[in-house]
Order: sequence, then C-alpha cells, then structure tokens
Amino acid sequence: MNINWTQPITVYELIAIALSTIALIIPLIKYIYNHFIKKLKVDFLPSGMITLFHNRSGSYTSLGGVYEVKNKSTTIKEITAKVIRQSDNATLSLIWSTFPSPICRRVAGNFETSFETAHPFKVEADTLAPAFVEFVDKCVNMDEVSNNILYPVVCATMPIFSQPNATLPIVDGAVRALPEYALAKIALNDHFFWKADEYEMVITTIHSKGTFDKKYVFSLSDAESLRLRNNIDSVLISHVANHFGIPVQMNTVTKDFKEKK
Repeated sequence: MNINWTQPITVYELIAIALSTIALIIPLIKYIYNHFIKKLKVDFLPSGMITLFHNRSGSYTSLGGVYEVKNKSTTIKEITAKVIRQSDNATLSLIWSTFPSPICRRVAGNFETSFETAHPFKVEADTLAPAFVEFVDKCVNMDEVSNNILYPVVCATMPIFSQPNATLPIVDGAVRALPEYALAKIALNDHFFWKADEYEMVITTIHSKGTFDKKYVFSLSDAESLRLRNNIDSVLISHVANHFGIPVQMNTVTKDFKEKK
C-alpha cells in the first residue's frame, strides 16, 4: 500500500487510526488495571454453628463456612484461631488440623464423617470456596500431656484387669476409686478451658497477598461447661472401655456465634 504523505489525512483515516490505537491500548489498560489497580478482597462467611470439644487432645473447636474472593484469585495458606475467655483473658491458641467433610455417610447403621489433613487451597476470583475446619491446640501438645497424666492410671489398672471377676462394672468402679485416678482428674481439670463465660474468637486467615482477621463472640452456660468437663471422666476411663470393646462417647457443645463488629 502506497501512502501519499503530501495529502492531508482524511477524517475516515483519522478515525481508523484512532480505533486501531484504542484496540492496542485497551489490553494494556486492562492488564494494568487487573494487576496493579484492582484490589483483592477476601472474606470468610460462617455457616451453621461452632462446635466445642474437650477430650484427650484438650480443648479445641471446629467451624464451617465459605471463603469469598473478589477481583483476583488467591491461595489460603493457613487458618488459625484464638479463643479468649473474657473474665480472665485466658487464651486458647489453635491452628487448622483437618477438614471434616460436611457430608456424613451411613456405614453399618452408624453415621461417619471423613477427614482430610488441612492444607493450602486456591480460591479462584469471584467464587466461593467451602472451608470446614477443625482446629488443634498449637501451644501445647495435649496428647503428650494427657499420656503423661494417664500413664499412672493405666499402670494401676493392670492388676485390676487380671482379677478373676474383672467385669466392666467392677473394673470401672475400682479404677475410679484409685488415688492415681483422683490425681489425674485434678491435673486434667487444670487444663480444662471451656468454663461458663463469654468468649471472643479471632479467626486469622493467611493468604497469598496478606492476612485478615474476623472476630466472633459466643457464650457458655454452666450446663454446657459441665457437659464438656464430664468428658474428663470419659478420658480417664477410656482404656477400660477399650479393654472391653466398648466405644467411648465424648460430649460436644454446638453454639451459635455472632460476628463482632
């Protein structure tokens, strides 16, 4: 194509040049906007209620919800929780442990929930990603603490198992009467966190672009606290139940919780 530079550019040619320039600039503007101007927005939206536990692993909790990610994709790298008892500022520091499946299946007449080890996961831009998370105590290895506390009780129980009339009711009563049992119960009560009180829970999410916190509040009544504390006896007698092939039932408490503004 020959261009005559001596002739003035027509209006149509100016329009064609302008449109061509715009067509080239628009992708560049879009790239700059998406990568440098548009801000990532991440939010956690809880669903259902929070569940509180106390067992051989100590005091901990689980909750469910979804992550909402806007404008950009991101990776959820870690989720931690801090539960603060309001009367004395006692703090329970937790870290994600497993992802319980929100779907239960029925096996041999019993309902079972599958668990997946917690791991980073990606959330695509402008989508929702479910996050059902069970936490564990990250400051103290409660399994080790419990094992040290329970060991004297287990050792003292061995001679009781060997008695000729060692039925479940007899062994259960004998173990509960042991001085080692009484001392272990005092020790486990010292580690009990879920007292009747007001609580604040801070959920911290670490993602690929930073972190953000969400704060929630809930309360525990005397009856709910006692329900969880009663698990201490179940923990102390669990080796007896296992010896006789009896499943150990642990109480849980499910609570509504509200976002703290």
